[in-house]
Amino acid sequence: MPARCPALLVLPALLAAPAAAQSPPATELDTVQVQVERYDARRDDGATRIVFDAGALRQYGDTALLDALKRLPGVSVVAGAPGRPGGVTLRGLGNGYTQILINGQKAPLGFDLDSLTPEMVEKVEILRAPTADLRGEAIAGTLNIVLVSGAERDSDTVTANWSVNNGRSTPSVSWQRSRRSEGRSHTITTTATRRAFLVEEASTETVNDATGQPTALRQSALRASGTREALVVTPSLELTFDNADTLALQAYIDASRFQRHIDIDWDTQLGEPLLHTQYQQQTTIDLIQANGSAEWTHALDTGGSFSSKLALGGNHERYRYREQGQDTQGQQNLDDHTDARLNVRNANSTGKWALPSRGRHTLQLGWEASLDHRDEERLQQLRPISGLPGSISDLSFDAEVGRLAVYAQDDIELSPRWSLYLGTRWEHISTRSSGSGFDPVRQTDSVLSPILQSRWKLPGTGDRQLRLALTRTYKSPTLGSLIPRPYTSTNNRPLNPDEQGNPALKPELATGVDLAYEAQRKNGVQWSIGGYARRIRDVVLTDTTLRNGRWVATPRNGGSARSWGVEMDAKAPLHALIANAPDITLRANATYNASRVDEVPGPDNRLDGQLRFTGSVGADYRIDPRWNTGASYTWRSGDPTRVSTWQTDLEGWNRELDVYVVRAFGPRNKLRLSVGNLLHPDTRSGQRLQDENGTQVLQRERRITPTWRLQWELAL
Repeated sequence: MPARCPALLVLPALLAAPAAAQSPPATELDTVQVQVERYDARRDDGATRIVFDAGALRQYGDTALLDALKRLPGVSVVAGAPGRPGGVTLRGLGNGYTQILINGQKAPLGFDLDSLTPEMVEKVEILRAPTADLRGEAIAGTLNIVLVSGAERDSDTVTANWSVNNGRSTPSVSWQRSRRSEGRSHTITTTATRRAFLVEEASTETVNDATGQPTALRQSALRASGTREALVVTPSLELTFDNADTLALQAYIDASRFQRHIDIDWDTQLGEPLLHTQYQQQTTIDLIQANGSAEWTHALDTGGSFSSKLALGGNHERYRYREQGQDTQGQQNLDDHTDARLNVRNANSTGKWALPSRGRHTLQLGWEASLDHRDEERLQQLRPISGLPGSISDLSFDAEVGRLAVYAQDDIELSPRWSLYLGTRWEHISTRSSGSGFDPVRQTDSVLSPILQSRWKLPGTGDRQLRLALTRTYKSPTLGSLIPRPYTSTNNRPLNPDEQGNPALKPELATGVDLAYEAQRKNGVQWSIGGYARRIRDVVLTDTTLRNGRWVATPRNGGSARSWGVEMDAKAPLHALIANAPDITLRANATYNASRVDEVPGPDNRLDGQLRFTGSVGADYRIDPRWNTGASYTWRSGDPTRVSTWQTDLEGWNRELDVYVVRAFGPRNKLRLSVGNLLHPDTRSGQRLQDENGTQVLQRERRITPTWRLQWELAL
């Protein structure tokens, strides 16, 4: 089995002659060096896994981990609400189709992904096909974010970062201290950030009747500004005892405040004006979240090992919303005061028994059990104004999600060239929720997920292999989609409806196949091309209907869907392609995705706004020991997606060019200048609703500006 890190064995030897009356002079041999090949998960694991280390994530000086993820193969980051983090997708599918894990565990309810920075992360793993020891909620794939733990050597590093975007600055400072001694290592990372933002968006709404005659034309301007201030501490400790048992302790503590002010002005040039032609919202969210885990590993006398992990955590949030609206005459006709308190508590237990290897088999058995509890107190007050009566709504609820899973997996070496991975996982999910304004919700589901993965090294090559995976995965309904309590919208209309959950929702189940052809040569050239296909049943669709004078969007299970695609990625040093070339590393990846939802008529009846094309190309140039530079160009397509018989979502293309340059002042001091989104094309999105009454189209355009970053890194 190859070692997991490079090792250099130096074996000097002196031969001495046997004892005799007169010994000849000793002969000294040359030093013998044996180079052990570095372990590579993508090449050597029986199950497919692509790993990116901390160096790849920190290369561009990003202040947020989300900005670094967009350059990884098959990964896209789509824009979120103004000032909020975007969504992460694999194979163009987000919203629950892509599984996000933290240290191999599902991120707890309420976890803020925006709080993670590249300095906190040891590596990121992409799993296009699942494994039995991880949760099977991964129809599109899994992104596992592994936080820094332990220490390889003593070090102290300070990183200061200053970013500017659209006239708003983001200063941050991070300190990381690592210590290692006999049987003990620990690391602590502390990061303080203050991110200011300004988002400007314009939209146009047109309405035509059934004959094509215009009946309404509205334009609006949105301006959102605010800050997010955060202090994050991530300590870890690893202990090794005399009997070789290990204990790993890790924690994550985040305290933050988010403040945002939104102004929206609507100008109705044709048709009836909206109820609130001017709208303001002030939002304040105070968050404290903490998670801790302890993992014990024991090597058994008979061979194999047993490990167990317990994780506890929770978060406390306080929300404060204030909304005001005015009519066409400038008179206030909306005064909404909403205050909320949210508490989340979670516990997770996992265990794994790795049996002694027997012949060709390496068998592991394990379990996972978790309990997430969420309770929210939410009081909404519509104050009386302009002759309109006021009201008070108690929107409190509590919910509990319990999971239990058992699994077995076996790595089988059939021959030096052919290996199999067999696994099966059974999961039971129980959801309970109760609160004011709706009947108690109880939902239970069970999913059995068999998995087969195979790797075959092609004969006569030594560096090329084929991978095949047959899987069953699922997507469970979100907690919010199950609760039948309406979330009201301002200026309610078909393109801006209220939202209400459906307690009868069932998980979406998918069977799939993945195929890949990979090559990794000793000169550093590596590339892969493959494809995937999924068959999904009980797909969740959204129906928008008129109820009691208000438009309401409700999810439901509706038939089946198919998803498929082709993906490639490559990396190569230029000197492997051209003799005597500069020290430049080239990289590229691209993914084509497609899907069809059977119940929704075509064209463009794709899954959940699936991105059709995603990709990235880049180059990194090591000019000399002091200077490094590089550039990365990422893109994702924007295509219409028909989400129902009547409604189509519109999304525009997005292109981003990032560049960086690094100046090293010795081995312990670096200065990095980078520019993100240098092309800064404005982004477009929207919706179209077409039925027997006519057509409504809403088009949005968000202004984008480059992000300038200056980062200084000092090793103390």
